[in-house]
Amino acid sequence: MRNRLLPTVYVDSADVPDTPPSPYRARIMPRPEERPEEPEVGEREVVRGQMRTVYEVRCLCGKRWFNPQFESIQLCPRCGCVVLLERDGSPA
Repeated sequence: MRNRLLPTVYVDSADVPDTPPSPYRARIMPRPEERPEEPEVGEREVVRGQMRTVYEVRCLCGKRWFNPQFESIQLCPRCGCVVLLERDGSPA
């Protein structure tokens, strides 16, 4: 708490050294010396997956809950208000 009463020290941005380049930069293409002469060709098994959409609902009272299907009108379990939902910004 006492530090908030001390005078503010400002730093000139010209005095701050540049950030060194990160080793985690994204590289789209490998360097020419790192490219293999013959690219590796392989096969992988293709499987079917499952996708599930879950809708998050929030009431003005702050309560949030989840519903596996879109329902345009829901009842808030905390305050009992009727919550009218919109899909993608357009009224249901």
